[in-house]
Amino acid sequence: MNKIPAYVSSWTDKYFHHSAFDIPLGYPNKKTVKFLAQFKKKRSVKLYRGLNKYNKGEEVISSWTYNKKVAKNYAGREGIIVSQNFEPKNIILDTTILNSVQKKMLGYDYKIDDKEVLIFN
Repeated sequence: MNKIPAYVSSWTDKYFHHSAFDIPLGYPNKKTVKFLAQFKKKRSVKLYRGLNKYNKGEEVISSWTYNKKVAKNYAGREGIIVSQNFEPKNIILDTTILNSVQKKMLGYDYKIDDKEVLIFN
């Protein structure tokens, strides 16, 4: 499926481009969550997150990764890396399930793929 509704891509694009600049973004609406449910694994997954003084994990939605090295980059020299298992019910979107067209449509247009997973906190 390559078609992404505008109400979904609008929210995801804002998340991917604004969350990096600490602009608060609330929960997506139920319709968006329902659509994104197709882009997550049906089993629990182990993920990593780099925490530093700028992202203490208090966000409504947080970004995690399958790649420990990516988490280390986000932690920086003074931060820490945490890991946690997440059930599918806690996952909004797993970008590793998207094809390249879907990634672009959702605003996940980074040159380096962080294998990002968005989590409800």
